Amino acid sequence: MSKDLLAELNPAQREAVSWMPQRPLLILAGAGSGKTRILTHRIAWLIEHGVPAFNILGVTFTNKAAAEMRSRIEKLVAQRVWVSTFHSTCLRILRQDGIAIELEPNFIIYDEYDQLQIIKECVKELGFDEKKVHPKGVREEIQRSKDYLLTPFQYSEKAEDIYQDSVGKVYKLYEEKMKKLKACDFGDLIMKTVALFDRVPAILKTWQDRFQHILIDEYQDTNHAQYRFVKLLASARRQITVVGDPDQSIYAWRGADIKNILSLEADYPEAGVIRMEQNYRSTPVI
Repeated sequence: MSKDLLAELNPAQREAVSWMPQRPLLILAGAGSGKTRILTHRIAWLIEHGVPAFNILGVTFTNKAAAEMRSRIEKLVAQRVWVSTFHSTCLRILRQDGIAIELEPNFIIYDEYDQLQIIKECVKELGFDEKKVHPKGVREEIQRSKDYLLTPFQYSEKAEDIYQDSVGKVYKLYEEKMKKLKACDFGDLIMKTVALFDRVPAILKTWQDRFQHILIDEYQDTNHAQYRFVKLLASARRQITVVGDPDQSIYAWRGADIKNILSLEADYPEAGVIRMEQNYRSTPVI
């Protein structure tokens, strides 16, 4: 089966798919270079070479991409692998172990509309003018704060003007209300998982033992919170494969930090770097 897995790949793809399991790998792959194929084939290759499917985590950015990857892997090796988005992965971890940081297992998730209603309540209770402290703007500030793992106290400490000082007060009241409601927003899913791992080393070790090989797509689009989550999870075994295109980050507006992919070699000095030069979407000469 190994030969079949590698048969239709070009030399760079073959090298990436069969890269030694014990060493980190950064795959720099532009649009159309077969990124999904590389990741799915690498997961299949790891399984063929003795890594239990149970010990593999695949992470991507959309539910659609995750479903596509799972489907392809099942066709290659007839096994199910945990492949999901960052938020879905963290949700499952918090449902299981969030009680260690006083998070009820049955917590509810608030979407952007729900968040907005709570923020409007906070703005009103604090006596702020919605025209000056606009709820949608506050929601964006809170979301970005969570992308950078900033608590209300840390945000307020960094406040540079009256507006940010007001946002800090709304953020604090918002968090108090969310706790009473036993609710989390999407930013909480990653932020609270990082907090869980930081505060409870035994729980972090359990998940490190579970996810011994971590493979991440579109790494250039990770924000600081996602970066910290991955770094904590991978720190025990350092068996991590990331695929990304430093020229193609599309989520800078929501906190994506291109430095994450550029600094991967500093975080993992033993990592290999493979560049995918061939484009399969634009085969004719441009």
